[in-house]
Amino acid sequence: MAYSFFSSHPFSPEDPRGSVGRVLVSSVPGRQRVKLLAVTVALALPLLRISRAAGVPTDDELGFRYGSYNEDDSRINVTTESADFNLGLSDNVRLTGNLVVDSISGATPTGAPPQTKWPYPSYNQYYQSSYNQLFTAAVNDPNNRVLYDSGYFNSYQEYTNYVASSNPQISGQATNSANASYQSLTNSPNYHKNSVPLTHMQDHRDAFSLQMPITLGRHQITPSFSHSAESDYISFGGALNYSISFNDKNTILSAGWAINQDSVRNDLFQWVPKTTDDIFLGLVQLVSPTSYFTVNASLSFSDGYLNDPYRGVMVMDFLQTNPDDAALIPEKRPQHRNSESLYTSWTQFVTPANASYEVSYRFFHDTYGLFANTAALTWNQKIGKSLVISPMFRYYIQSAADFYYILVPETS
Repeated sequence: MAYSFFSSHPFSPEDPRGSVGRVLVSSVPGRQRVKLLAVTVALALPLLRISRAAGVPTDDELGFRYGSYNEDDSRINVTTESADFNLGLSDNVRLTGNLVVDSISGATPTGAPPQTKWPYPSYNQYYQSSYNQLFTAAVNDPNNRVLYDSGYFNSYQEYTNYVASSNPQISGQATNSANASYQSLTNSPNYHKNSVPLTHMQDHRDAFSLQMPITLGRHQITPSFSHSAESDYISFGGALNYSISFNDKNTILSAGWAINQDSVRNDLFQWVPKTTDDIFLGLVQLVSPTSYFTVNASLSFSDGYLNDPYRGVMVMDFLQTNPDDAALIPEKRPQHRNSESLYTSWTQFVTPANASYEVSYRFFHDTYGLFANTAALTWNQKIGKSLVISPMFRYYIQSAADFYYILVPETS
């Protein structure tokens, strides 16, 4: 789907084509930051008073974050501003929340392949098209038609043969027309481009989420709710997570279920539904005082509008006569998608360096036929009391969807 970089729906890099993008025209209000802070403070301060009046330990938190992401040549620019709070309502109940304002702008693929792979008309096709137009005009010329209408010819075929033989200039005119059209096409710089066409995009998102962890001895239950709004995507989500600790809290087993009820604006600017259910099972095992092991498994089930309304596909049936502008038709993906993923990681604290590293691997598969593998290595180096530097290496490889074509064979 779409630009899913900051979308409220779970973003997975496993796009059927390996990339995502959307074409939008909207603006980010200049007062969003002030509004974000004001709403956060308005929600957090009354809860803070309640928690302190109830004698809850004062480990409450209220924070603000700013993030910026930029690619070379300003291809993609992303800014994120978020406010977080973590408040204790009682000894065993907490309330956490997050408010986010995201904005994204830059260039995104349109869905068309590189121009060198477009189905352009050949010189012969240009010639045939021009000759047919000129010949049809000559056949329908009143000066010629009057001969056929007067019964001068025995058949319509005899009449058209006469028109063809008596107008030899048609061939020369068709040749000149074909030359002009073909040269105009092949002289365009885009005719030789090996990169995919890009278009400009711009959008913003306002979102918030609330969680209420409830701890009862070895058990923790966490209900949560989230909402997100973009110019073309509105999402309401709910989740319920449960965890239990064993072995003096050295082993934690977790399970959860989440549902998103979304409304998406399709390529006809109509709002259509999309539903996603996720099931999660995880294990965290403390191996030693300085290391622990994590393994998570999840299943996802999506139904409804799963297309990207801002991406098109190129069909072999449609010849491209303009190398600067692709003739695309809306894509049509299956309306059901199931996926499963497995994630595992090892985290080790390195005492002499006052640092830690994490090695992780993730496997993904879905009913689109996608297979994806991700391996990552992160080093977290603590400098002083309040600074951590975390360089990361990540390797990712993904197959294409079963229905993926660079050029779709036909429109049906």
